[in-house]
Amino acid sequence: MQQSSKSGATEPFVIVYEAESLEEAAVLRGLLRSAGIESPPAAFSDPFPLPAFSEVTHGMEILVRVSQAEDARQILKSYGERVDQRPSDA
Repeated sequence: MQQSSKSGATEPFVIVYEAESLEEAAVLRGLLRSAGIESPPAAFSDPFPLPAFSEVTHGMEILVRVSQAEDARQILKSYGERVDQRPSDA
């Protein structure tokens, strides 16, 4: 049993989605975690990061283990379809 968790710990992560904001990334990671999919926050190496509200910032990467990538993509796709079907506030 310990061996399987050890192999999972060495399995690489892949990017399955790029969120537009920190808030969206947090929601999507929570959605994946609630489905049992590990999704750690991206590590930043920039010692002087730009504020999250800057127009210059790049998207936030959603990472998952290689073996869970397809499941994660399906979950994110179904979430996106539900969001698109919501009535607008206009």
